[in-house]
Amino acid sequence: MYNCWKVFVFHFLVLIVATQTEAELPSPIRLTSTWKNEFCLEFSWRLPESFDENLDCKYKIKTSQVSITRSSKTTLFQECDSLEGGLNFSVQTECNNSKSQPVVHTIAAPRELVKDFHCFYYSSNALNCSWLPTNQSPEDINLYYAYPESEIHLSNTSECRSYLRNAGRKTGCLIRGDFSKLKVYFQVNGTVNGSSLRNTFKVIPKDNVKPPAPKVKITEKENNLNLSWNHPNISHPHCWDYMLNYSRCQESLSKTTKSNSETIPYDPRCKYRVRIKAVYTSYCGKGESDWSGVEIYGEEDWLITVISIVIPASLFLFVILFLCCFMKHKEKLFPKIPQPSMIYKDTLNSNKEEKTFIGDLYVPVEEDVECKFSLENEPQLPMMQPDC
Repeated sequence: MYNCWKVFVFHFLVLIVATQTEAELPSPIRLTSTWKNEFCLEFSWRLPESFDENLDCKYKIKTSQVSITRSSKTTLFQECDSLEGGLNFSVQTECNNSKSQPVVHTIAAPRELVKDFHCFYYSSNALNCSWLPTNQSPEDINLYYAYPESEIHLSNTSECRSYLRNAGRKTGCLIRGDFSKLKVYFQVNGTVNGSSLRNTFKVIPKDNVKPPAPKVKITEKENNLNLSWNHPNISHPHCWDYMLNYSRCQESLSKTTKSNSETIPYDPRCKYRVRIKAVYTSYCGKGESDWSGVEIYGEEDWLITVISIVIPASLFLFVILFLCCFMKHKEKLFPKIPQPSMIYKDTLNSNKEEKTFIGDLYVPVEEDVECKFSLENEPQLPMMQPDC
């Protein structure tokens, strides 16, 4: 018992010492941020002068835009990210098993120049970006973009050359280039009341794929219909699945395939309606096309259409008439029959009370019998003449 108590005290003291050691580790100071270029911020900080520089330490870094924790051995860190909704940057010193309290640097969300900013990867070398101007959007807004050539270097910044306009205001941009990179950074800037403002955005093209809808070609071959279409001009064909919806007469069917063709049985009596959608598989990215327009093949046999309408309607009418007749004549079809127990009960009680149970017996319903009567004239007796 005494040994167990010593072990408990020892662990308690170790826990206290470890907690004090962790609390004694100083936090970084003078955490600041500066723009490294049009899209990236550089964060810097220092350690207190009393900090032991001989300790083997690293810095744990978190941002509100990235869910994972990153590490740095230096007191500089570069972050290229969107400032939508603002940015929180926290840094924490970690030496061996000790940690400091995290220090947070907050960058407020900039004044909105545009809203609902989206970019769709619709071709192997084309990106379609769109936005909505806000009430305070200036007329001179411009869009710039760049993408990372390495982990710390961006390509040269380029300006949009093909703006889309609505009522004279810029609302989008068609961008040509190689967008197989993992990220593309965008900046919208403009001048409001003499002040230069910027909004920055980050787009991952492979997670925003939206190619044009495939166009289906239908050809008849023997007793089948051959459906074919082209792969989208994005990535490798194995990255695409195709959802096929078609109707045969009044029957709706669907299929999913990885091929760019499909064969289905053909019934000459039916009209076929076909449409298709391309879906980008999850191991390549995210996205899908719109549904294609409906392609029609063949003519509907009018007899099949008539039968499919007339037969159900006739059955429905028959059921309604049957129910009406049944409700009208159910008393005759199923007359009420008295319970035998009531007859026995009346019989047993007949000696105590003068009561007849005839009324409790089943009395058939009297039917009206129509009889016709007619009066006949009495035959006249011959009159007797007296003899003269």
